[in-house]
Amino acid sequence: MDRSGYSRQHYTRREVLSLLGTTAGAAVLTPPIDLQAQQNFVGVSNLNLPNDAIIRTLQQDLDPVALSNGATLFHEHVGRNDIELAVEELRASAFDGLGCIVDAATGRRTTEQLRNLNEIAARSEVQVVMAGGYFEDIGFAIYPIRVSEMSEDELVEELVADAAAQRWGAFGEIASSLEMRPDERKVHRAVARAHLQTGLPIFTHTPHESCPSCAMEQMDVIEGEGVDLTNVVVGHMATIKPEHNPLAIHREVARRGAFIGLDTLGHEMGRSDIPAAAKVRMVQDLLDAGLVDHILLSSDQGNARQFKHYYGHGWSSVLMQFVPKLRFAGVPEDTINQILVDNPRRLLAFVPK
Repeated sequence: MDRSGYSRQHYTRREVLSLLGTTAGAAVLTPPIDLQAQQNFVGVSNLNLPNDAIIRTLQQDLDPVALSNGATLFHEHVGRNDIELAVEELRASAFDGLGCIVDAATGRRTTEQLRNLNEIAARSEVQVVMAGGYFEDIGFAIYPIRVSEMSEDELVEELVADAAAQRWGAFGEIASSLEMRPDERKVHRAVARAHLQTGLPIFTHTPHESCPSCAMEQMDVIEGEGVDLTNVVVGHMATIKPEHNPLAIHREVARRGAFIGLDTLGHEMGRSDIPAAAKVRMVQDLLDAGLVDHILLSSDQGNARQFKHYYGHGWSSVLMQFVPKLRFAGVPEDTINQILVDNPRRLLAFVPK
């Protein structure tokens, strides 16, 4: 750490150019240079968590204090076959202030996918949390046939076993369609029961098309199994259209104890046309309502065409596109730090069972 509290990383000039998606000429051979993170997000030192609480990343089990310097994005898509590209993007996002990222699952990972994600994490300066589960949103993705063939008890057993064997740090993204189907209810119940056995937090997916009832339905099913909703994020709450009264839905999610996942930020989403200004207004409304403790931000980014390598912002979309808009709207820096550093740590911290 230098005097400003910003972290330093050491790269050659060739590596700096690679972070920008370019290449250095063969003749350019220079000593390493210091590359200082251009912004830093810092949380409080004491979150009043249990003494034995941890955050489980692929790299290690962490004391939550270890993630007090750097933003955490709770819903992203990191795993891919192009390992070099993923490592490059994460290093570039660390320069933008990223400290931890959660890789959301859209199905049971293959052996190759697990190997790739573990290599990405091992080579990254960013802590990587692996989440797991099953995903279905009719019209977008469906479960494999085996999900309908398995009993709820078998699903619970598989989820708990995979979580232990693969070092999951959360269950997610657990999805439902505009009208929750029977198998989706079964998966939600199974994930809730797996949470009770493991302590791992849960984050969900609601349809991007704006579903005013989906959040309540998901919480009803999960809470019905005995889950304390303070361990749950209801996802894609920034896709609620104005005519569906997003603030009323967000208030109810918070009233029941869950986090409000504003996780489609900083880039264009194909199935949602909510403008950035409306999403900034959602944050302002939640702050005015005194609900800062319930806000989580992320981008749900996994499209390589939007990576820095291809002129986009990649996993820096929230930090470099959305956060400046919050600042322009007058959101204080301490509040931004709480939302990006403290709230995700409270979600991800759990006591292993």
